Amino acid sequence: METSSNQKTYALLAGPANRKRVLALEQSGAKIFQFAPLEIRPLNVAANSAIIKKNLNRFDWIIFPDVYTVDYFLEILNENEIDLFELDALQVVALGESVADRLRFVQLHADIIPHTVKIEIVLTALIDYLGKENLAGLNFLFPRETLFNSELKDKLREAGADVTEILIYQAEISEKNISANLKALLKGGAVDEFIVTSAEDVIALKHHLSTENLAEALSEVKISGVDEVSMQTLRENDLRPAFFHLK
Repeated sequence: METSSNQKTYALLAGPANRKRVLALEQSGAKIFQFAPLEIRPLNVAANSAIIKKNLNRFDWIIFPDVYTVDYFLEILNENEIDLFELDALQVVALGESVADRLRFVQLHADIIPHTVKIEIVLTALIDYLGKENLAGLNFLFPRETLFNSELKDKLREAGADVTEILIYQAEISEKNISANLKALLKGGAVDEFIVTSAEDVIALKHHLSTENLAEALSEVKISGVDEVSMQTLRENDLRPAFFHLK
């Protein structure tokens, strides 16, 4: 699908990866709103390292909700000289193909990759894989970021599983007023199309909009992805992206 940029207003995350795209759009006559990327930093490194070193072999499952949790978890393993083969005994849930791809890059296999990040679908995928009666007594390790408190751990605990949650990274937006502007622009219909270029962009959008329900927050805005990774990540968040191609 080709997209004519002339006379349109686009929004996208600022950053080096998008500089050429922004320049091309501006040269075409389009109006551009750029929003700050997230500032990501590891969290509770010493405490998380202690939990992982001491307890890794007692966990049955590990749940990776996004690409950053994979990155920082692997960083902890590396810094503590824990070999990846020690994860062979664990089964893995990857919430999305981009997360699974991060794991594949280091030759780790995801046992479950739900087609959407909706909590009820993730839980159903686990139940289908294990059998509901087999959740009780299982030990899950759940690294996550600080902002969104996932209901998945609560559902697993209700089913009798033990869940160890570790806050492994923090994401912040340095310019808070920009987030407010983004919400106002989207609500006011000032943006014709939001261009998403990576799985990280989707995480940033959730933080800018203070919601994990992007489908609801972006219901009035056209969303486009630039490649299969961005398109798939958007679909996993129940959005219906178009493919962006600049004429």
